[in-house]
Amino acid sequence: MPSIHAGDLDVHYIENGTQGALGSIIFVHGNWATCSWWEPVLARLPDNSWRGIAYDVRGRGRTTGPDSDYSIPSLAADLGSFIAALGLNSPHLVGHSFGSAIVMQYALEHPAKVRSLTVVAPAWVDGMPNPTGTLERQWKLQDNGAAFFDAMSSLCPSMPVGSFWNRLLIEGHEQRWEATKANVEALANWKPGERLRGIPCPKLVIGGENDPLVNAVIVEKAAMALAALRVIMPGVDHGMIIEAPDRFLSYFTEFIRTIPPL
Repeated sequence: MPSIHAGDLDVHYIENGTQGALGSIIFVHGNWATCSWWEPVLARLPDNSWRGIAYDVRGRGRTTGPDSDYSIPSLAADLGSFIAALGLNSPHLVGHSFGSAIVMQYALEHPAKVRSLTVVAPAWVDGMPNPTGTLERQWKLQDNGAAFFDAMSSLCPSMPVGSFWNRLLIEGHEQRWEATKANVEALANWKPGERLRGIPCPKLVIGGENDPLVNAVIVEKAAMALAALRVIMPGVDHGMIIEAPDRFLSYFTEFIRTIPPL
């Protein structure tokens, strides 16, 4: 599994190949997760069509380096450093949940450097609610492995228990507390709103019909702010990229195939 020095990080990543005749795709995972969440999607990408790359965000997985303020702009800057280190030119960007905020922020700041933008189970574009006790609940998840396993399972109830799911949970629970703690304020303070409409590339928003965290209202707000195509995947929860990777990829590739390669 390769890593590359980017900014002040040694970024761990996985990929499905190096050809990518139709371009490269960067996949960004959510909170309490790692690049492993994208393994089912990477494994199903059409051979030699796109180079698919998923990396561990700062403070998570096998990426090493110092803590930052973990704000969305800072994490978007990390994404930019990673793209530059790989020498990529205008990749397609895909972000799941918390990772969707990272890719949207990067596209907002660097609109000419993004080929297309896909956000899956999108983050709140008008600031995540931050009720009293949110940070304490996050600490309980960090401190108590059983509570964490239960909480994640409630987000992805149709995900079969097995070695892959257990590995995802173990990897995710190793997230640094500094990253977990900062994530609450990062999403609460991130309010790009209608500024997202200015991103010029083709855009797609995908939500899950049964997602207990990102409901239809949140999905619709993101789609409207981005002026993007919107898809609701029937019968799936928050983890559609691992619950139903074949169906997810069918929606995504149908969208991305409409975009001519550079």
